[in-house]
Amino acid sequence: MIDIKKLEIEPYADGYEGFWFPGSTVQYPTAELEIVCWDSTLTLLLSKDRTIVEDFKEYFKDARDLDEYILED
Repeated sequence: MIDIKKLEIEPYADGYEGFWFPGSTVQYPTAELEIVCWDSTLTLLLSKDRTIVEDFKEYFKDARDLDEYILED
């Protein structure tokens, strides 16, 4: 079990600009998945396993690819 108080890199959401560039990925090097509750309108799901992302998008039909969302702005 990982002691989150002893992480070498501390993932964060508020002010993290790395989400808003194409190709963004999980912040912690050994993490496989990152879920960020951004606000009441946006939840980010990042995963090193593309299958997880595709399954999520299949289940939640309104979900959009983050890279596409970024490039639309």
